[in-house]
Amino acid sequence: MIFVAVGTQFSFDRLIQYMDEWARDHDEPVFAQIGEGKYEPEHMQWARFLNSDEYNSHIKNANVFVSHAGMGNIISARANQTPIIVINRQYELGEHRNNHQAEGLLWMGKLPGVYTADSQEALYAQLAQRATLECPAETDNENRQKLVQFLGDYIDSRIS
Repeated sequence: MIFVAVGTQFSFDRLIQYMDEWARDHDEPVFAQIGEGKYEPEHMQWARFLNSDEYNSHIKNANVFVSHAGMGNIISARANQTPIIVINRQYELGEHRNNHQAEGLLWMGKLPGVYTADSQEALYAQLAQRATLECPAETDNENRQKLVQFLGDYIDSRIS
């Protein structure tokens, strides 16, 4: 099963539409948390919002987690040892207040178990490789330290 989540702060109809089209053409079950978006999927199960237990259960049971490029979802994927594909919201399309998610894709893609996509084609290419995507155990202390360092460096660069 593929779990898709857009978070609770902003809608992300583009991602939901991409995944609905993908689900139409593939036999793998897909479940999406779609938030307040206007687009309602026809080819996958969905809910607007999930409580914490439902959200964690979907991540734990997923073979792949597809998400907006939010750090909370990346951390949740790592904690559940689920590979995650992140796609950024685009400021130019009115999907976010700024382009920090696009800027973050470069360093997010360096994190173990995090795969990035900046377009429908790139997302579908990552999904085609889903059987081989890996996520290291959350208890991998060296990689946890790398994640903390990446986050600290990124935050410092945004503040300075």
